[in-house]
Amino acid sequence: MTRIQILAILASLLLMFLTVELIRRKYLEEKYALVWLLTCIFFLLCSINLEILSFLARLTGILVPANFLFLLAFFFLVVICLSLTVVVSRESQRQRRLTQEVSMLKFNLEEIKKRVGLGGKGGQKGSS
Repeated sequence: MTRIQILAILASLLLMFLTVELIRRKYLEEKYALVWLLTCIFFLLCSINLEILSFLARLTGILVPANFLFLLAFFFLVVICLSLTVVVSRESQRQRRLTQEVSMLKFNLEEIKKRVGLGGKGGQKGSS
């Protein structure tokens, strides 16, 4: 086993440990962690057996396995960016909806205060 293989195996195991630790501490939700764990397993398998990467590279017509690895990394990052964009868009819509609901609740509360006579600026009704 070469030094680079050992380094790749250690890096894969470290990333897997980090992912599991983030899940355990509730910093990373399980639905996002699955992609990371599968990626760790794939990199670990490719680190242990270099023929897997060579086979996949030949299968796609790429001559150098390292180029195939860079292509995979690029696609992985694009997918992660796309999924994060979806999450941010969803949270933005949720925040907008919550802001509108809070505004409507504040308006309704002020209307109720005016009817009851607890109005905001004038004090209580009937007091002098």
